[in-house]
Amino acid sequence: MVCLACAFPALFMMRRAGPDLFDFTPKSPRLDGYTLVAWCDLERGHGALKEGGPSAGSPTRVLGYMMDGDKPVRDGTHVNRFVLLPDAGSAVHPAHRFGDQMIDVQLRPGSSIVFKGSSLVWAFGTWKVLSGNPAGDRPLYQLQDAEVENADKTDIPKYFR
Repeated sequence: MVCLACAFPALFMMRRAGPDLFDFTPKSPRLDGYTLVAWCDLERGHGALKEGGPSAGSPTRVLGYMMDGDKPVRDGTHVNRFVLLPDAGSAVHPAHRFGDQMIDVQLRPGSSIVFKGSSLVWAFGTWKVLSGNPAGDRPLYQLQDAEVENADKTDIPKYFR
């Protein structure tokens, strides 16, 4: 009985907010006029971005998890920017933050959304590539003049394989 009392909290803490999106690739390269991002194509470990990914200035759409940036943000706070990651992590294993696996999402001027950490969202806007360290703690990508929509886990098999 004592083992069960300890096991449930441990299992709850290990529960992930959602699947890691890193290895999923789009079924189609475009959706509603936007280039769809495959997170694995953003890795810069071997040089430039993989062919077929978004290019600077292109309308781009990304499925990812809403996270705070360099400053903590409480759920329910209105924000006009946040960081998008391919993995939400868990209570005992926070999401990895590598520069080439982070996207700084900047909403359109005058716009804001309610922040909900680790929530699955679609972000779409104008793609920008930033300089920096792929293993660093600053995003190497940015979506400018972005809009955000809540997503559902059913979007993953619908648009990705």
